[in-house]
Amino acid sequence: MGSPVDELCLVCHERDDGKVKWLKCLKCKLGGHSTCMRMTGLKSNASEVNWVCDPCALVIKSEVHLREEINVMTDGVTLAVEEAVSAQSGQVEKDGMNWAEVVSRCRKRKRTQKNKNLLIIKAKGSKKAVDMKKEVEELLSDVQIMDSKFTNKGNIVINLESEEKRNAAQNKLHEVGNLIASNGKRWDPKIMVCNVARNEDKESLIEEIIVRNNLESIDGVMNKMKIVSERPAAGGTVHYVLKCDPEVRARIHGMNDKLKLKWGVHQVYDHYFPLLCYHCLKFGHKSDSCQCKVIGHAPHCYKCAGQHEGRSCQSDVRKCFNCAASKCQSEHSVSSLSCPIFTSEVNRIRLNTNHGF
Repeated sequence: MGSPVDELCLVCHERDDGKVKWLKCLKCKLGGHSTCMRMTGLKSNASEVNWVCDPCALVIKSEVHLREEINVMTDGVTLAVEEAVSAQSGQVEKDGMNWAEVVSRCRKRKRTQKNKNLLIIKAKGSKKAVDMKKEVEELLSDVQIMDSKFTNKGNIVINLESEEKRNAAQNKLHEVGNLIASNGKRWDPKIMVCNVARNEDKESLIEEIIVRNNLESIDGVMNKMKIVSERPAAGGTVHYVLKCDPEVRARIHGMNDKLKLKWGVHQVYDHYFPLLCYHCLKFGHKSDSCQCKVIGHAPHCYKCAGQHEGRSCQSDVRKCFNCAASKCQSEHSVSSLSCPIFTSEVNRIRLNTNHGF
């Protein structure tokens, strides 16, 4: 049963609406919503859960007959709270828990269940996160979503009951076509093949890498490598950035990070350059899917931090917008190796990449 009509939550000062569990102290009879008290991990199925608040626990512990008093108050019935802490001097075993003990156990269990069945959803192109959430809820109306939240990159993270339901939801979202769903696994590695001659045929580059470096033994290797980008290099050569499977990366690492091509042997490096939005200068998304651009915020220059596009900047001053906002030394560009925010993002990508070795 719920709380009395005149009993208010100690945190939000609202009455019990019956939607969440109501915690009620055995001694002082005061309590509140379990969500307000940040104790949502309780296993009890009852609408009202008895427990011992921290101030009352201090009073009870000072009394001589601690266990006898608790048993009288509960009529010897075990409280519908998760299992009590192991018996220690001055504590109650399987009878009640004070505030600190319950919160500690709930948080511990929450940490062990973190990232268990999460699904990260983002939209192809420009779409507001609120509209995307409505679309996801309509598509997954037959699946129970345990929890959902927005990220600072405009994506949605949902938590599902089981791995099977997560995989089913992921497949259903893929069928739609305008949504990308991933389960938060580690990323496939990217490598940079340096100083490739320009007369090297780009279309057959992957095939040549496979043949000349004996990678045919890897199943489906043609589908496990693709060219992501290219950038000009010294001497009229080109650096190619390739995305590959961890198994392919491990094989290349075993060859001392060198690849044979038609015109010689080329050094290979891991490529950790983060995805940077040249509109809001935040990491993790492109400017065509920037939420700041959707709602009409002015762009910021990646060279001088002014309110204009970086490609049209005529200033010789170098100022990092992200470091200036963080009140750090900002006499550098956004993507400079001397930028602590940029280097921390590079390290984050490195740690979340599955290299295969």
